[in-house]
Amino acid sequence: MKKLLYIYNPAAGRKTAKANLSDALEVFARQGYEITVHPTQNRGDAAAAAREQGANYDRVVCSGGDGTLNETVRGLLALPQEKRPVLGYIPAGTTNDFSRTLELPKTVADLAEVAGEGIPRLVDVGEAEGSPFTYVAAFGLFTDVSYSTPQANKNLLGHFAYVLEGMGRLASIPSYHMTVSANGREIEGDFIYGMVGNTVSVGGLVNLPRDKVLLDDGRFEVILIRQPKTGKDWQSILTALTNLEVAEDGAVVGFEAGEITFTCDKPVAWTVDGEFGGEQEVTHVKCLPQALTIATGSAKPS
Repeated sequence: MKKLLYIYNPAAGRKTAKANLSDALEVFARQGYEITVHPTQNRGDAAAAAREQGANYDRVVCSGGDGTLNETVRGLLALPQEKRPVLGYIPAGTTNDFSRTLELPKTVADLAEVAGEGIPRLVDVGEAEGSPFTYVAAFGLFTDVSYSTPQANKNLLGHFAYVLEGMGRLASIPSYHMTVSANGREIEGDFIYGMVGNTVSVGGLVNLPRDKVLLDDGRFEVILIRQPKTGKDWQSILTALTNLEVAEDGAVVGFEAGEITFTCDKPVAWTVDGEFGGEQEVTHVKCLPQALTIATGSAKPS
């Protein structure tokens, strides 16, 4: 009989993973799986479960927010690649950015159908100074909001909690003087935000066109926002982000790369998949090509 390990975070989002547990298990049982259920108890638990038990299962499914997904992926990456099972994902967090990229369905029953029997597809995974990430590593403006906003506020207000928390930061936006090295070139400047991602959506603040984001090409999208000095500069940033008008010397810089090094004159705090990812002056980010197999509703999401 096929075996499935179901890792879920009872506290994620509005506790929807816990509320929808029986609906998901009913689908997996109908699909013919012998199911082991593992509710996470604390930070790091999902990673430990995936690392210690994942190789014994045909499929590992996680349900929770982006942090739960990140932990589960971290655990699977600790296994030899030939022993990594297919990963299914049932989003139950507040933002669920990566589910938009995968174009996953909305209802729990449909999500479980894809998680248990969806088409396996290889995708790239990132690593920032040893911290794996599924879809984004970022620094600067608003990037600490997801892990600094209390869980109770997230559960009560949903995505609006992030917006409220971020609004208070606009009065004093820090910038970072950096040299960014990639593709044999260097870009220097003062930046208020930077991201390296494999996603079409980042917190609802950055949205990239689907035809530009390839999940398995060994390259990530890089976006850098320069420090604005006038109201006109802010308008240039908004226009560039809206129309994706990026240029090396513009308000918003954009390019693709497989490896990127960020060097700053002071420590910079990074987030990986919405969780704290360390603080250092030099951060090396690289793509791990096709390191993960994830269940999707189609062979190649657009």
